[in-house]
Amino acid sequence: MLNVVVLTAGPLFDLAEAKQHLRVDHDDDDTLIESYADAAVLSCLDFCDRKLVPQGAEPAFRSAALLTLGGLYNSRESIITGVSVALNPTVENLLRPYRIIRV
Repeated sequence: MLNVVVLTAGPLFDLAEAKQHLRVDHDDDDTLIESYADAAVLSCLDFCDRKLVPQGAEPAFRSAALLTLGGLYNSRESIITGVSVALNPTVENLLRPYRIIRV
């Protein structure tokens, strides 16, 4: 089960939804997918400097986390040396309205 609870109701999505998004129809990578899903949700929350998803922002965070999950899963064996990796622009656009910028 996904470990990151971001709402009082639970996680943004479950393993079945994650696998559907990734187009995975086997159980071999379930543990890996759960780990990447947790990392994706935490990455979205961290980008916004939040501990919880704001009420009403669930669709944006869900979409951003699934897109991030796809990037993690599809690039899991890539090695990038000397390159800075930026956040997916679509993820950034989805989350920007909910980002807290502290001064």
